[in-house]
Parts: sequence; structure tokens; C-alpha cells
Amino acid sequence: MIKRLFTLTIMILILLVSSTLSFASSHHYYTSQKFSNGKTAKYVLLNLNATDISPAMGLANNKILAADSLQNIVNTRAIEGKKAFAAVNGTYFSAYNGVPVPYGTIIDKGKLLHIGNYGAVLGITKDKKLVIDNLNIEITGSIDGVENQYYTWGINHSRTEPDAIMIFTPDFASSTQMPDAQNVIVRNGKVAQKNSGNTAIPSDGFVISFNPSMHYLMERFNIGSTVDYTPEFLSTRENATEADHAVWKDVVYAVGAGPSLILNNTITADGAKEGFTEAKINTQRSQRSFVGYREDGRVIIGTVANASITELSQICKELNLKSAMNLDGGASSALLYNGSYKTNPGRNINNALIFFE
Repeated sequence: MIKRLFTLTIMILILLVSSTLSFASSHHYYTSQKFSNGKTAKYVLLNLNATDISPAMGLANNKILAADSLQNIVNTRAIEGKKAFAAVNGTYFSAYNGVPVPYGTIIDKGKLLHIGNYGAVLGITKDKKLVIDNLNIEITGSIDGVENQYYTWGINHSRTEPDAIMIFTPDFASSTQMPDAQNVIVRNGKVAQKNSGNTAIPSDGFVISFNPSMHYLMERFNIGSTVDYTPEFLSTRENATEADHAVWKDVVYAVGAGPSLILNNTITADGAKEGFTEAKINTQRSQRSFVGYREDGRVIIGTVANASITELSQICKELNLKSAMNLDGGASSALLYNGSYKTNPGRNINNALIFFE
């Protein structure tokens, strides 16, 4: 009788574990876990140190100005010889006005695709080192080898302010969508054309768009001139060092959202301090997504229902995360593992953080 009870107990334990823990390999798994504050997190833990695991940023339709399901974004963003096994929604975007432009920083394959100088940014270097920090990115440009000949507000984001200057790459959309701008069209590193209004973005270059108050800068650009631009990355965290700035030069994948939850083992979770003003982000409970990493380089991506930023930071602390940050939430919150939704999104999204093997 005792032996039968023991066997039954073991079987029940196995069933309980298998209902919450899904193994796919020795390098990653999915589970759900209840924490001391009563909240349950669904998350994927993965070992980024494993040589066969690769990170990536995914864009809807491979464009900045688009929205699609998380599953379709994963399917679109391919790495030859690899298969996506996990993904989480990324940065905030304009979800309600029909123009789904992102708000946060995005870097993919070493290319800066968008800037959002607020909140926090997760960066992954080419040798898969991890960093989460408060980050400011500035862009300055050169003409015929002379530096600091122009600057821009950002990249791949249409603006209406009269003094806005923006760069648009083919990653944005088919055209700039800045109707009042005058434009410098650069192809293969040289000025090919100058025009006005909404203009096509060349596949072999970029466009610099100057809104009305800045039209006078157009005279600096001559047809045939060599034109380039350079981003500068600066940590805005208190007591940041030169090393904190320098690490971003090696970052090849990044997603910016926030606020940060933990920075270097210290709970932060202060949305107002990082530039957020909405109560639904700073104080209210909501559906949340998050990303973080441990001292040993293992990464966790996950979601939590009906949690405040403070509660989410407590969960990340209990998960032994060295640094962690909040991602877009609400109806955007989504978690995918081995082709199956663990958290179903309530709408199409703009971008995602994806892991391949």
C-alpha cells in the first residue's frame, strides 16, 4: 500500500511539473512561476552563452512603419540555418492612429534603425555581452569628410515640428512622409538629388529631411558631395563611466522601452525619472512584458498579468536578474515559445526581440 501511494505521489509531481515547465533543449526552457507578491510570471530562460543561440530584432514586414502578429514577425525575420524558438514583444509604438511607428531605440545587425531617448535600452554586443542602461543617442553628419556639418533629431520617424531634421533609411517605408520638408537624397554615399515634400527613399542610400525652419541648411549640400552620418551613444545613468559609453559601439542588437526595473543589481523602477508620464506605465497595474539577464549571461523574457512596475521589479529580483527592464505592455504583451503563444497578444505589434538556435 505504501509503495503504491509513493508511486502515485511521484506521478502527480511529474504531472504538476510538466504542466508548467517545457524543455526544448539544454539551453532554454519555458515555465510559469508564482512569486512572493502573489503574481505569476510566464517566462523563457535561455543561455545566451550557448554557441548555437543567436539574438535578433524583428520588424513587422521588415519595415519600421508597420504592424503584424508576433508570429508573423518571427516568421519574417529569418537567420539562415537557424529556427526561432522564443520571442517577446519589444518597444512601444503608435497603436491607435493607423501609423504604427515605434517610440524606442531599435538596432538590428549593427544598424541603428530608430532612436528613443528615454526609458532604458537592452543591448547585445557581437560577442553576446549584455547591457541594460539609460541611453542617449545623438546623430551628427559629415559633408565631403568634414564632420559636424549637420545634425538630426533622429532616424526613421516622421516629424511635424518646423525645426525637425530627420534621416530616413530603406528600413522605414517607401517614402519619408514629411510633406513640408526639403530633402537631400543620398545614394551610394553621395548626394544624388535635392527635392521637396514626401519623397521616395532609395534602396542604396538614405534621405535627410529638413522641415521649414531648417531649409536654409540645404545650401550646404551639393550634388556629388560625399555625405555620411555617425551616431554617438552616451549612458545617462548617474556615475556612468567611459566604459559605460563605449560598450554601445559594439552593440549589434538593441531594443529600448522601459522603465528599467533593475540596473546592476539595484531596483530602479522609476518611470517618471526615466521620462514616462502615463500612469498606466508608472503606477497602475497592467499586463506587462519584460526582459533581463543574470550575472552568468542567462536571459529571461517573460510576461506578468495585472502587475505594477514595482511588483514587476520584485519578480525580476526574485528571478536573480542583474539588470531588467519593462517592455511594451497591455494588449501588445506577447510571449512565444517553440511556435506556441504562452501569452496571446491582443493586437498586432511593431517589433519583437527574437532568439534563434
